[in-house]
Parts: sequence; structure tokens; C-alpha cells
Amino acid sequence: MIYLEETLNLKGASWEALDDFIAFSQETMVPLCPEVGARLVAAWSSSEEWFCQVKQVFEFDDLQALKNFRIKAGRNERWGIYAAGLEDHAPVRRSRLLEPVGAVPVEVLHQAMADSRQTPNLGYVLAILEVGAGKMDPFWAALSESYKNLPIIASWRPIGGSPNEVIDVWKSPEPEKAYQPADDFRKQFMRMVREVAPKEWVVRVLALPYSPLL
Repeated sequence: MIYLEETLNLKGASWEALDDFIAFSQETMVPLCPEVGARLVAAWSSSEEWFCQVKQVFEFDDLQALKNFRIKAGRNERWGIYAAGLEDHAPVRRSRLLEPVGAVPVEVLHQAMADSRQTPNLGYVLAILEVGAGKMDPFWAALSESYKNLPIIASWRPIGGSPNEVIDVWKSPEPEKAYQPADDFRKQFMRMVREVAPKEWVVRVLALPYSPLL
């Protein structure tokens, strides 16, 4: 699988701008995805970098499927209308390609999408880790076991850029209401993680109404 991640800074940086963008995407982009060969797997909003910033993730079977999407989208008049609308709604955008980290099977993400149709899920955490030099193999080995007991639904890394960056997607994170000392499980888990990935950033995101991971 290949994933196209789009990060959009909405013009106006407001809840009203986000409402307008959601309505715009539901009307133009979402119905067209099957037609142009793109599978939307996530649409989130956060305010870590930009107030009401939007992140969208599209899934493709392989690079050829991504290439076919580019061709179809370029020839599709209605997708052209969507692309033009992006200029108005989100003049500042960036995109990158991600690939799945094999330690977490892509079927876990697909099952999370199916589960969300039955029981909506609003919150997610993107744990962005920088794996230490020479530590990727032990990191994968640990992740291949830990995801079975933790709500990790996907693990991606950029195809370009930092070769040691990994993005783990956690489902249903519960923010702490107040500081609490770490219990033995959290101590041991984080000691293991820090051994192989000494740096980590956490971004909390909210699922948007048109997200398959709602």
C-alpha cells in the first residue's frame, strides 16, 4: 500500500472555515474518490501547527494505482473543480507519500474503519517517533507484538525525507484529566520505546464528519 497525506492550512483559521471546508469536501471530493481511484482512509483536524488544520490520508494499492489516480484526476472535470476549490479554502498545503510499516498489518487499519461504521470514534493520536540509528529492526520487532495489545491501528513512515521517522496512529486516546504518576506498565513500555526511539512528538487529532475513521 501507498498513502498520500495532505496537510491543509485553512484560510481564516477558524471554526467557520473548517465548517465550510467539511461541507465543500463532502459535496465535491468524497463522492468522486471511487471514480478517480482514491480511497480516503482518514480526515482529521488539529490545532498543533495551525488553528483547525486539516489532514487527509488517501490509500492506494501501489505506485501504479497512485499514477492512475493522477491521470484520472487530471482528466476529471469535477475533480478539477475540487482542486480549484482547494486554492480558495486552503491556499497553504503540503503533501507527502507514506508507506506502511510492516509490523502493523494494513488489515488492522481496514478493520478500524469497519468498526468505526458501527461505533464512531472521535479522537486519535499521531505518535511521531524518530527511531535511533540502527534501531529500526528492534523497533519493528517490538511494534509487531505491542500493537496486538494496544490501540495502534496503523504505522507509517515517509517514503522521502527522514528515513527514521515513524508515525503510529492510536485509536481512542483518553487525555489525562490531571497529572498521574506512571504505573508499572507505562514505565516499562516507555523504557522499551525510548531504547529504540529516543525522540517522540504527539499530535491529538479529531475525526471529521466525512472521515472513514470517524
